[in-house]
Amino acid sequence: MTDITSIPLNKLVASEDNVRRTAVTDASLQELAASIAAHGLLQSLVARNHCKGKFVVVAGGRRLAALQLLAEQGRIDASFAVPCQVRDGDDATELSLDENVLREPMHPADEFEAFRALVDGGMAEADVAGRFGFTEAVVSRRLRLARVSPAIMDAYRGDRLSLAQVMASAD
Repeated sequence: MTDITSIPLNKLVASEDNVRRTAVTDASLQELAASIAAHGLLQSLVARNHCKGKFVVVAGGRRLAALQLLAEQGRIDASFAVPCQVRDGDDATELSLDENVLREPMHPADEFEAFRALVDGGMAEADVAGRFGFTEAVVSRRLRLARVSPAIMDAYRGDRLSLAQVMASAD
């Protein structure tokens, strides 16, 4: 297990060794920034010592960009303490690849039902939207999908129905 070290945000820079090369969309970055603002940084960054007191982030470039966006917006301080694993002996490309390749996205049905659980637990749709960086319309559509018959949701999870078929049954 690697120890976590807090590093000021203004001492972190993106690494050219990060294997994610495709540009992050503005919407994706806004969603991640909203999540971090609401829930904190749930996963540390992986960094290497660089020079002049700086650290390069080899895994967690999107999280770094979202934190920098929050700092630009004045929502966190530029010296915000970012939890990082400092991994100087490991191959930066391999670490970045490992973090990105082994990630499996959540099934949409799980997301729909999680949104429903938040709203059923008393959170307003507008609050769900704001805390996860979505519009209220998106949250509302997902909640409609979460309320379809459990048999339909089970068929969707088992790949016996498509998302379009679930959507049609939700109207």
